[in-house]
Amino acid sequence: MIKGFSEPKRIPRVGKIYLGVKSQSGSGKEYPTATDYFVVRADGVNTSESAAQAFYKAYGPEPREITIAFPSNDPENFMPQYLAAYRGGGGRSELWCKGDGEVAGRADGQGGYTPIPCQYRDCPIYMDGKCKELTRVIFLLPDVEGIGCWELDTTSYHSAQNLVGSIQLIRQITRGQISMIPLTLRVVPKVVNPDGRTKTVYVLDLKLENIKLMDLLTKIPQLGSGEPMQLVEPVNDHEMPDDLYVNDNLVTDADVQGTGQPVPTQSSTPPPFQDDESLSEVNEDGVAAVSDISWKPYNNDAHGIALVKLADVSGELVEVITTEPQFTETLKGLRPGAAVRYKCAESQRFAKRKEFTDLAVVS
Repeated sequence: MIKGFSEPKRIPRVGKIYLGVKSQSGSGKEYPTATDYFVVRADGVNTSESAAQAFYKAYGPEPREITIAFPSNDPENFMPQYLAAYRGGGGRSELWCKGDGEVAGRADGQGGYTPIPCQYRDCPIYMDGKCKELTRVIFLLPDVEGIGCWELDTTSYHSAQNLVGSIQLIRQITRGQISMIPLTLRVVPKVVNPDGRTKTVYVLDLKLENIKLMDLLTKIPQLGSGEPMQLVEPVNDHEMPDDLYVNDNLVTDADVQGTGQPVPTQSSTPPPFQDDESLSEVNEDGVAAVSDISWKPYNNDAHGIALVKLADVSGELVEVITTEPQFTETLKGLRPGAAVRYKCAESQRFAKRKEFTDLAVVS
C-alpha cells in the first residue's frame, strides 16, 4: 500500500431513517410528529431513490422492526452524542453550537468555532428548547440490498438511554466486540409522565436476539479475530435532523442579543471611583460565555455602569466592568449564554476591578 494514497476509505452513508414526519397546522406552521414506525423517504440528498426502494423491498413502507449491524466496535464512531443548536432557514441550516455539557464550540461567524463553557441545562438556549441532546446512530442494514451505512437521529432521552444501555451490555458480554453482530432495532411504545401527565411516546429498543448467550460466548474468539472495520463516513454536523428541529427550534439573533435598552437601577453602593482613569497593561483576554449582566447608575450617564460576569472554558468567572458607550451598546440586550471575545485590564478608576479594552459578540 502507498502511504497517504491507498489506505482503506471510510464506509459511505447511503440513506437516512427518520422517526417522524413534518406536519403542518391550519395556519401553515410546521411541527414534527412522531411515528410508530421507521420512515425512509427518497429526497435525492440523504437517500437516493434506489436506496429507498431497496429498503422498502426488505421491510415495506412502515416497518416497526429492522435488523442492523454496527460497522465498528467504537460507540464514539457509530453513535456520536452531543448537544446541538442550529440556526438557519429556507432549507439551509448551520450547526450554531455543539457541546458536551462542559465545553461547547460556538460558531464564530467566520466559518469556524470558538470554544466556550457549556452551561447545558442552565443555558437559556437549552431552556428555550433550541438546544437538544442529539444522538446520531450509524449502522449497516444486512437485509437491504447495497453496501453502505444508514443514519438515524434522535433527541429522545428514553431512546438514547435504551441504546447506550444495550450497547454497553452487549460489549460487556463480548469483551468489547459489537461490530457485524446482527441486532434487532424496534420502535416501541412507552408510557411516560412528563409534568405529571401520562402519555405514550415511541422510543427505540435495541436487542441481541435469536442467539443463546452460550453460543455467543463460544463465538467471541472468532468475532475478535482479524482487522477491525474502517471508520464510517463522518456525519454532517450541519445537517439538521428535519423531523426533530423546525423553525421554532432554530436559534435567532434575538435569542443571543435583543434590542431592548437596559435601564440602570438605583443602587446605594456604586463601585468605588478613583480620579486616575488610565488602564494598566492588558492582562486577560479570550472567549467566554456571558453568565450575568447587571446595570448601575453612574454620573447621570444614560448608559450607566455595566457589571459583567464571564465564564471561561475552565468554568472560572471573570468579572469585568465598563462605562464605555461602545461596550455598553454591545452589551445591551445580550442574554446569558451568549459568547463574546474580549480583552480586559486592571482598572485604575474602579478599585479592584477589570475594565474592557475590547469586546465583540462571537455569535
